[in-house]
Amino acid sequence: MNKILRLMLSQSLKFFQTAGKFLLVASVYFLLGKFGEFFGTFSDYASPVWPASGWGLVTPLLFGRVSYFGIFTGSFLYNCQIRHEDLPGQDLSIYFGAAVLIGFGSTLQSFTGAYLYKKFVPELDLTKNTSFVLRFLWIETLVCIIAATIACSGLLLLGILDLNSLFPTWITWWMGDSLGVFVYFPFFLSWLGPGLPRSYVHSWKESVGLVSFLILLGGGIFYFFSINQIPAYFPLSYLLIAVISLVSLRFGGRESSLVLIIVSIISILGTAQGGHSYNFPASKEVSLLLLQSFLSAISIASLLALSVIRERVDAQDEIYLSHKRLEDLVAERTQELDRSYRFLGASEAIYKGLFENIPIAILECDYSEVKRMLGELPKMSRKEFAKFLKTNRKFVSECYETVNVVDANKESIRLFEARSKEEVLFLARNFFRIGNDHYFKKLLTRIRFGARVLHTETTLSTCNGKQFEASIRWSLAPEFEETFSSTIITVTEITDKKQAERQLKSSLKEKEVMLKEIHHRVKNNLQVISSLFNLQSEYENDPKIHEAFTESQNRIQTMALIHDELYQSNDLGNVEFSGYSKRLAEKIRSAYKIGAETRVDVISSPIHLEISIAIPLGLALNELLTNSFKYAFPHNFSPTDERPKIQVRLQKKENVVILEVSDNGVGLPNELNPIVTHSFGLTLVQVLTKQLKGKLDFSSSKDHGASFQIRFELPN
Repeated sequence: MNKILRLMLSQSLKFFQTAGKFLLVASVYFLLGKFGEFFGTFSDYASPVWPASGWGLVTPLLFGRVSYFGIFTGSFLYNCQIRHEDLPGQDLSIYFGAAVLIGFGSTLQSFTGAYLYKKFVPELDLTKNTSFVLRFLWIETLVCIIAATIACSGLLLLGILDLNSLFPTWITWWMGDSLGVFVYFPFFLSWLGPGLPRSYVHSWKESVGLVSFLILLGGGIFYFFSINQIPAYFPLSYLLIAVISLVSLRFGGRESSLVLIIVSIISILGTAQGGHSYNFPASKEVSLLLLQSFLSAISIASLLALSVIRERVDAQDEIYLSHKRLEDLVAERTQELDRSYRFLGASEAIYKGLFENIPIAILECDYSEVKRMLGELPKMSRKEFAKFLKTNRKFVSECYETVNVVDANKESIRLFEARSKEEVLFLARNFFRIGNDHYFKKLLTRIRFGARVLHTETTLSTCNGKQFEASIRWSLAPEFEETFSSTIITVTEITDKKQAERQLKSSLKEKEVMLKEIHHRVKNNLQVISSLFNLQSEYENDPKIHEAFTESQNRIQTMALIHDELYQSNDLGNVEFSGYSKRLAEKIRSAYKIGAETRVDVISSPIHLEISIAIPLGLALNELLTNSFKYAFPHNFSPTDERPKIQVRLQKKENVVILEVSDNGVGLPNELNPIVTHSFGLTLVQVLTKQLKGKLDFSSSKDHGASFQIRFELPN
């Protein structure tokens, strides 16, 4: 219920507001029309003084669409009440039709003018920009043709006007509307427009004095000469231009428009009585047109002056704001610089403390001249530059002489056994003078081709002539990449470290020799065992025992071959399994006296395996190759498509190793399952696969061979 009441109250309030605006527009338009009627002589419908045109333009901008109904109603009512004895015809319908036509023309003119004003003058305040004033003048001069044309055409058709008075009436109508807009529109807009700039604050005494002087001046010009019948042979009214211009320059748009309205009322009344510079006995209406033109010129000049002043004020405000922002920015930057300066001072103190007390010898040098000399050289390749340095010792020497050692810390004094910092600075100039000039050439090459860091190891001397091994690092300090005016050289003594490295290398060399000897002796011992098996087998007549001895010899040879690979390799911890597989296959072929008619292919890229993996994998490979050589190709079998072939494929995919041994022989018997067989060789393959934590797979097809695959992951 409360919502309904609030809605009804809101709607009622909106209705009363709309009705109030309608009545205000209509009544003011009617009264302004009556004011202009007093000065019409060609026709009561046309007047050289028509303030209603200014009201008709300003109300749509301020009150909205309801203003069009008010303008039509006010114009209609005003024209309905017109009666004149000189007008022909007494039929009320003629006057009624004329009132409708004139009301329609005035409304259409108001609508068109407001629309074009909004379109071409985006700001409601036309004095904000000089171009707005010029657009306003052009728009309203053309728009005022609408009402004059519609009204005069209708009056002619209705017989109210004859053809001879048509053009004078149209001219009077058009000029009255145009001049009324120019004079009265700024007044209504400045005093009724919301959000427009108000008057400038000045002394009220100044305002009252200026307005009083203007009234006295206007009264004197338009009444004094008329009352005293003194002829004025010069346009005294031009004195008003100075006063109105002063008002425009000194005050705002409201005061300027108010003053113009006061002068307009005084001058119109004075002109209507006659006896002034705009009075012509032939036509009072022409006098009023001339007066309105004069007032319009003053109004336009006032608007232009206001717009120029407004632009200058806005420019001054913008300059002031820019100046204020600049001052704030300067103050902010000054504070930042002050903070940066304090921070820089603190950072410099910290840096200086670190520089002096860090337990590393540090030298600060200036290489700016070196950078300049290198930059003056012609463009050349690295190889050409190295040749240039080799053949131009004088250039290298000149570069060295330009290096300036700026500073050194306490640790450098201790390291070089100097008595003062100056002694270290002098000594540092000769670092690369004798015996180490190759390092300086390398440094020049790095600088020439854009490097910013160089590290090397060399032998230096202390101030007492004692030599020591040192690690030298040359680098650019931050923010000096372009000038090279600050470079940092750190010197670290590494005599003990290098001595320890030499001892470690010597020890490793001895261990490598010993390990090689161990592998060699293990291989020889395995060969002795294999030879003992061979001698023992000669005393046995059983073929199965001979076969067992042969297989055992092959297994021993497999392990001996791995030790032989390690003995001949530079890497004592890993076996290159690809080459090992080829040698193992050939040894097994020779052991079983397999001829060249059986093809053996080992397909593998170089793979290095640890000895703990290589031995079980080599034994598994031995068993699988032995099975293929022994059972794949019996005497009464030959492959249908090609010659006998055994293939070993070894590959590594990321961290997974896959070993596959296949042949194109007779294949495995259907009743034989290699996973559950009691064969010692295949059982050994399974055991070795489990040792590798891998998986054993097989496949077989009768008369098309068999394939075994071992897959396992390498330990991390």
